[in-house]
Amino acid sequence: MSLDDSRFAQNQLTELFQNDPKVQREMTHSEAQTNSQVFAADVVEGATQLLFYPFYLLIAASLLSAGGLLTIKMNRFFPAMLFSLAGVLSLFTLLPPVLLFFASSRLFATPPALKV
Repeated sequence: MSLDDSRFAQNQLTELFQNDPKVQREMTHSEAQTNSQVFAADVVEGATQLLFYPFYLLIAASLLSAGGLLTIKMNRFFPAMLFSLAGVLSLFTLLPPVLLFFASSRLFATPPALKV
């Protein structure tokens, strides 16, 4: 069930608005009812739009990670920067940033000397 289809969320927001003491003092019952419906619709619409941003950030972080993996053999600095940026974009999650910053720090480290 999406947030747009949820009448429960809109009903709760409408009740919250109508039960506000300031609204009860300053508005008539019909004004409060009309304004509460507009308030609920605006909040649900804003929340729906806001919920898409984490998905966009994860997609961008995934693309940057893939770019880092594809260029890891060519240069160590460029994929390290891509992994760091992907980690910043996915900070709202827990595991991907930790792994990306770990990969970035490993790539920034000096390469070990070859043993012959």
